[in-house]
Amino acid sequence: MPSQLPTASVVDSARAVRDILLPVAAQGAIVRRPLWSQLADRFAADDRSLRRARALRRKYGEGPILLRIPGRSLALVLAPADVHRVLAETPDPFSAATTEKTGALAHFQPHGVLITDPPLRAPRRELNEQALDTHQPVHRHADRMLTAITEEFSTLHGTLGWTDFREIWSRAVRRIVLGEVARDDTLLSQHLDALRADANWAEFRPRNTRRRDQFHQQLAPYVEHPAPGSLVSALPTLPPDGLDPAGQVPHWLFAFDAAGIALWRLLAVLAARPDLLTTVVAEAEHPDRSPLLAYTGAAVQESLRLWPTTLVLLRETARPTTWNAATAPANTEFAIVSSIFHRDDQAIDYADQFTPEIWLDGRADGDWPLLPFSEGPAVCPGRNVVLLTTSAATCHLAQHHNLDVDPTTREALTRPALPKTLDHTRIRLGFWPR
Repeated sequence: MPSQLPTASVVDSARAVRDILLPVAAQGAIVRRPLWSQLADRFAADDRSLRRARALRRKYGEGPILLRIPGRSLALVLAPADVHRVLAETPDPFSAATTEKTGALAHFQPHGVLITDPPLRAPRRELNEQALDTHQPVHRHADRMLTAITEEFSTLHGTLGWTDFREIWSRAVRRIVLGEVARDDTLLSQHLDALRADANWAEFRPRNTRRRDQFHQQLAPYVEHPAPGSLVSALPTLPPDGLDPAGQVPHWLFAFDAAGIALWRLLAVLAARPDLLTTVVAEAEHPDRSPLLAYTGAAVQESLRLWPTTLVLLRETARPTTWNAATAPANTEFAIVSSIFHRDDQAIDYADQFTPEIWLDGRADGDWPLLPFSEGPAVCPGRNVVLLTTSAATCHLAQHHNLDVDPTTREALTRPALPKTLDHTRIRLGFWPR
């Protein structure tokens, strides 16, 4: 009879929570908490996380490893093959609609596909894929997206912090998702931010249904009367009952915020590394040689590999699962912490280097899991849109501006090994029109 998966001792479980899970929760899984992001950077949270994962592997094997957490069955996934299995076998038996994730996302997107189980999951996923042109390299509304990007960034000048940059990025995002009329609807974004802040507490904070209803009422006119060329205009006008197309839109806005963080970090790298900036500028000046901005898109993915914006991938099983000669009980939540794999310098020789080429020469497609957009049936359906918009923004800014970065960030990004944790909220960049 199969035995249970290896279970960490009380002491080792406490250390794993302290070094791996607590920093993820403290920084904010849904919207970053600036103070905790600064502390994670100061105390090198991802270095501690990787060291703890290695210690658990040495003591308990490749796992998954169950942690002793009162009232929960949670397992850390530490083997590459197990990562691929969990993500490939989503949503059955590994549901993406975990208790933790549902408790968080229901604060602002209760009908989002990420927290939907069968039978509605498949049609909601298909609805998202159709609207986002998931299986096309370039979205049908790409021209409108590029116009929004270039117009919003064309007047950029001076030294900016993350909050300043986010305001500009958010204007472009509202135009892309909801249309030109939403450009200055900052109240909509403020309501979403407040709901996301509540969502950081998941089921531990009561849902503010009044605020959520107010947010959805604000969103409704954009969806009911979609602007031509907006993402919401690609939603079906007469969907089957229960799919709730409008209910998918909050996640698009939410995901674009993470894309902005990746873009901001990438611009910091380019400002600190003129050799990389030269390559991006050359691609921007000769788009005929690289119509999809391949190198810049690879640089965006490299930013996401080095400093993941999705800190942990969660899956949950409703029935027992078998792992070689061992089993995990039903209702076990499996946690895949991105940085443990992305920055393991014992497994990949480029772990702490900025190496966009791995996304072009096939190295990123190897057995070792690199998951900037997840993988499997729940892979990000908007990957093409994110890469298009962030690549276009990078090329536009690199081509039309001289970039500068604050001395502290410059020093960190020119070391032989890049820091495993990089707080985006403390970065300051200078944009000086050429």
